[in-house]
Amino acid sequence: MSAPKLLSRVRLDWPLLGKELLEQSARRQMYIVRVVYGFVLFGAFCFYYARHVAEGPVLALGGGSGPFHFLVGAQIATIYLFLPPLMAGALAQEKERDTLGLLFLTDLTPWELVLQKYFGRLIPMLTLLFLSLPLLAVTYSLGGVSSGSLLYSAFTLFLTCLWVGALALECSAHEATTFQALLRCWGFCLAFATCCSVGSTPFLPILFLTTGPPGVNGLFFVPLVGTAVIYLAPTLFFLARARHVLETRAFVQRRNPFGHQFKKLDQYWKDLRKLLRALSRRRDGEAIALAEQVIRKELGVTGDSRPWSLGEFLLMRMQVPNLLAWGIILGMIVLIILATSVFLDPKSGGGFGFVIGALWIVVLLTVPIQSANAVASERMSERIGPILTTPLTAREILDEWLAPVRRWSQFLARPLFVVFAIEAVIKLYTSEASSERWANPALYIVVSVLTVLVYFALARWICFWIGLRIRNQIRALMTALLLVVAWCVIPLVASGYLVQTGLLPPGWEQPLRYVSPISVIDTAEAIGRSGDRATNVAMIELAFINLGIAAILLLAIRQRCLTNTDRYLGRI
Repeated sequence: MSAPKLLSRVRLDWPLLGKELLEQSARRQMYIVRVVYGFVLFGAFCFYYARHVAEGPVLALGGGSGPFHFLVGAQIATIYLFLPPLMAGALAQEKERDTLGLLFLTDLTPWELVLQKYFGRLIPMLTLLFLSLPLLAVTYSLGGVSSGSLLYSAFTLFLTCLWVGALALECSAHEATTFQALLRCWGFCLAFATCCSVGSTPFLPILFLTTGPPGVNGLFFVPLVGTAVIYLAPTLFFLARARHVLETRAFVQRRNPFGHQFKKLDQYWKDLRKLLRALSRRRDGEAIALAEQVIRKELGVTGDSRPWSLGEFLLMRMQVPNLLAWGIILGMIVLIILATSVFLDPKSGGGFGFVIGALWIVVLLTVPIQSANAVASERMSERIGPILTTPLTAREILDEWLAPVRRWSQFLARPLFVVFAIEAVIKLYTSEASSERWANPALYIVVSVLTVLVYFALARWICFWIGLRIRNQIRALMTALLLVVAWCVIPLVASGYLVQTGLLPPGWEQPLRYVSPISVIDTAEAIGRSGDRATNVAMIELAFINLGIAAILLLAIRQRCLTNTDRYLGRI
């Protein structure tokens, strides 16, 4: 068979790949992301170079190993952070739009559909990695980096893109929504990063990427072949898995087990309030009637004239939601651990900081996502149009959308308040200075409660405003989450770096650190500990300034959302 006839039988035209690339090239956000990433990468490299390498033209020779490791680590973080959101919507968005069935009607085979979606989302990610090539050339010119390590790292970064992209595509084919696919992919990536952390090594693949084949000064095929086998095996597995579940889970229904449990828990508290109201108001006929409705609903009977008991009903007949049951079990375990540690060493704080930190991490990861998704989910399900035709005002619509977020915030605030109360009692009885015995617990309660009231509401309204402005669901969720993470982390990292490099004047480190809410929360936990009194007073003043600015910003964002909701939603 001649070569032209053989090539004519090979299908080289991939229309879906061209459609994906054309759509992405027409989006302004793609260029904004590339420009912002380029500025961040080059800026971070310049700061790192000024801090560690730029000590003189002679001393800089042979110092390219440090910047090289920094660049490779940044590229690894870029792949694990940005490739899953880019790839998670490849097939899940088709399910959300009900267009995946239309793709099945074309003459595309499942393998062609999977591969075209895969390469269509992989190519933009590779363009981000290419931005680091000039910086890698700078590190190589400084010396200390062999050509084998450079080529080996570039090859392994490319293979990392392949397998992370294949994992994200499999999650997109398996889940019903883009958000679920993104969470599943990030969960696998986090588990992989955790399993690869060994001792003092933060992330084991970085060690392999930055060192390269030991003792190699040039390109050796044996290490590259071994690395290719290690990375291509999961890539092929995830692609085959995506092709397998593409048809079997093409029309899978959306489900949210956590949301279902939360609705059961919410209904449980409503029924419990009805029962308590009937007990406290014996002569209120309406309260008694509502309580009887709850009992009949739970018992499955139409009438029961026997007297009922709240304790018997809750413990023997009423089904407790699984979320509440697990919360009670976990709470009891935590309280036992805290009580034991306090009994052993009353002045240590009993590990309350760890518990409060864990609860705040849950808050900062769930409240922004729920707030941004309150509007984005309505847009995805195309329910905004019918809602806007109703006579509901903008304030009523916002209250309805934010009601689940407020209930979730209240659910998370309760254990925080309990821990605050217990720690305040411990601070009261372990205080060394009699003059500050009552002042420290009172100040601790005030600062801690204000952090919950202000930061919860601020995160809720800012992320809700982001959901109003950004129409794409996954982009709104990512923007809200990254904004909150940057607000918490960047001031802490920037303050230490700017002080060490001499770019920040003396005395400005603490104010910059207190832009982050983490510093305010840590200040509340530090109240009552031994230390310089003047320093503690300054930290408390900065904490109150942060809370005051956050409260003003909260009121401004809330007022902006209430006054401009109709314009954001397109009603006017």
